[in-house]
Amino acid sequence: MENKLLLSIVTPERPLVENKPVDFAVLPAYEGEMGILPGHISFVVQLKEGILRYREGSAEEYFSVHGGFAEIHGGRISVFAETGELAKEIDEERARQSYQKAKDALSMRGEDIDLDSAQAALRRAAVRLKIAELKKRRK
Repeated sequence: MENKLLLSIVTPERPLVENKPVDFAVLPAYEGEMGILPGHISFVVQLKEGILRYREGSAEEYFSVHGGFAEIHGGRISVFAETGELAKEIDEERARQSYQKAKDALSMRGEDIDLDSAQAALRRAAVRLKIAELKKRRK
């Protein structure tokens, strides 16, 4: 596996991927998307909400990740996400409802609204909707 990376993605609830050999991965870092190939230098990066994707051969997989960190070291990518979902677990209709609910909460802007939480919910739902769209395109 000299030209592969080993990818692990874990959340506090469960591991999403464990030691998966991949050709490359793209991480949603605060600085922007970061592509990781075999032989990449070692570093640690903070993640934001976004789509983490990897490719193995011709197969490409997507994950929703929200916050956390990734460590790249010695041919391994270890992702420690606050929350995450596999693409196959994302229900498009539920994501659409969550998105609308968050938009409605932000439009009210009343005293009872936690602005940071509503904005985070909107970003999470938007990522989930993007992944649902990517899933539809692959079919």
